[in-house]
Amino acid sequence: YTGYERLRFGFDRAFGGRENVPIFKLVIDAGCGTGLVGEQFRNVSQYLVGVDLSQAIIDEAKTKRPDLYDETRAGDVTEVFRAMKPVSLIIAADSYIYFGDLVPLFKSMEEGVEDGGFVAFTLESVSEENEKSLQESKPDWRWQLTPSGRFAHKKEYVESVSKQHSFHVVHYEPLINFRYEGGVGVQGHVFVI
Repeated sequence: YTGYERLRFGFDRAFGGRENVPIFKLVIDAGCGTGLVGEQFRNVSQYLVGVDLSQAIIDEAKTKRPDLYDETRAGDVTEVFRAMKPVSLIIAADSYIYFGDLVPLFKSMEEGVEDGGFVAFTLESVSEENEKSLQESKPDWRWQLTPSGRFAHKKEYVESVSKQHSFHVVHYEPLINFRYEGGVGVQGHVFVI
């Protein structure tokens, strides 16, 4: 699994290189898990908050990376975005894949992110074969529940929802084989909006 590292690489490219990435006042690591992505963004975070639904995983993050977060919160990220506004940067590697319909999530980000703020996240996409099949059977598909229990999202859907909620895509890149399941590479997206 390399999604957390590749999110940071894509983020750096959005700014024209790591040396051009500014320091962000308030950064929320949405679905922080054990802190893999938070660790990638610590050096650009004045105040870093780890948020996860699971208190147990937050406790594990504190054990594995005791000095990573300035604050942690167990709860729904959509509520935390609103409660902690204005947020300078939201980072989310492999956590938005548990949302099918992205509208409620993007609405909460729109309400929580400061003007000029950023969101950097990864999502899964379907395989080329499944994409062709979906385009034939349901050309207006937006997301697809996969056998893993995670959602795969169509790039154009994410772009559309971003625009509907006052975000624009600053950087996009495909994630090729960022995880392997049963020996098969999983495809995805990196978005910086």
